[in-house]
Amino acid sequence: MMMSDNADELWDLYTKDREKTGRTHRRGDVLTAGQYHMAVHICIFNSKNQLLIQQRQPYKKDWPNMWDVSAAGSAVAGDSSCQAAQRELMEELGLLIDMSDARPFFTMNFSGGFDDFYIVEQDVDLSKLRLQKEEVKQVRWADKEEVIKMQAQGIMIPYWFLDRLFDVRDRYDKQGERKHQIRLGMAGFQHLESWMSLAEIVRDEFPGMDTNEAMNDYCDTVIRHIRHHGAVYAADGNMIVGVLLYQEAGSEGREGREESRSNIEAVREESKSENEESIFRISCLAVHPEFRRQRIAQQLVQFMIHRLKPGQKITVDTFREGDEKGEAARAFYQSLGFVPGEQGSFQGYPVQEFLLM
Repeated sequence: MMMSDNADELWDLYTKDREKTGRTHRRGDVLTAGQYHMAVHICIFNSKNQLLIQQRQPYKKDWPNMWDVSAAGSAVAGDSSCQAAQRELMEELGLLIDMSDARPFFTMNFSGGFDDFYIVEQDVDLSKLRLQKEEVKQVRWADKEEVIKMQAQGIMIPYWFLDRLFDVRDRYDKQGERKHQIRLGMAGFQHLESWMSLAEIVRDEFPGMDTNEAMNDYCDTVIRHIRHHGAVYAADGNMIVGVLLYQEAGSEGREGREESRSNIEAVREESKSENEESIFRISCLAVHPEFRRQRIAQQLVQFMIHRLKPGQKITVDTFREGDEKGEAARAFYQSLGFVPGEQGSFQGYPVQEFLLM
C-alpha cells in the first residue's frame, strides 16, 4: 500500500541566524522567503569503521528507494536538534541512544533551513532493530569503498561529503575537537615549507635566529641535513610540529672536501673511521608550542637513536645551568639520560654540552 509523509507535522520556524520566530509551519506547505526549519542526519559507525545505511521506501516523496545514512528527518515543533536526532533514531530504527549531550559534527545550510549531522560510534545489532516500515525498507553496514561504489551506481543519495565522513570520525572527537595523529619520519624536500614555518614560530627561543640572514642560513642547514638523511620530523596531518637535526660530529665541513679527494684517500678515511668511535650531534630540536605536552621531543630523539648503532654516543649543546630559558631543555635531556659536559658558547651565547653515552 502506498504511504505518504505525515502532512500534519509541524515545524518550528527560524530566522537566517537560527533564532526561533515563535511561529510554526505545516509540513508540505511552501516555505516563503526568510523562513527556515531544522533537519538532522545521524551517521552511526561501528568499530570496523563501517557506516550503518538505510534504504528508503520506494514511495517516499524525497529520494525514493535510495540508500541514505543511518537516520534522518526534520525536527518537529518543540524539538531541539539533539532531541530530534534521538527521536529519529527511535522512530526509524527502534534504536534508543541518549543524544542529550551530543553536538552536531557539522551543519549544512540548504534552501529551506539548517541540517545538523551527528556522528555516533556504536556496534549495533541489526537483528534487534525495529524498522519503521513507512520510512525504511532495509538496513546494512557498508565500508567506505562500498558507499562510494553505491554513489557511483546511482543508488545512494549523492552527498558530496559522504566519503569524508569516514575520515571525520577518525580525526575529530565527540565534541568536535580535532584529534592529533602524530607520525614521525625522515624529512624530504616536500616538508621544507612547513618545517620553516615551525622555525619561524620558535625562532625567538633559539640564540642567533633573530635575523633574516640567520633564518636563510638555517634553511640551508635543513636542506643539507635532508640530503644527508639527518632531518627527522613529527607531523600532525601535513603540518610539521616537531623537528630534529643530527649528524656525525666533525662532519660539518666534510661535504666540500669529499669531492676533491681521491678514491684511495676516501677508502683510507673510511677504514680509519671504522676503528674510531663516532659521536653524533643534535644540532636542532624544536616542538610547536601547542604540541609540547604530547612527548613529541622524546619521540624525535628515540626515533633518531633507533637509526644509530646500539650504544652510540650522542651530544647536544643546550643552555647552561641557571639560564631561565634553559630549565625545561636541561630537565628534558637529563630525563633521557644525558649528562652535563663541557661549557662553551654558540654564536656568543653561553651553552653547555650534554652527552648520552
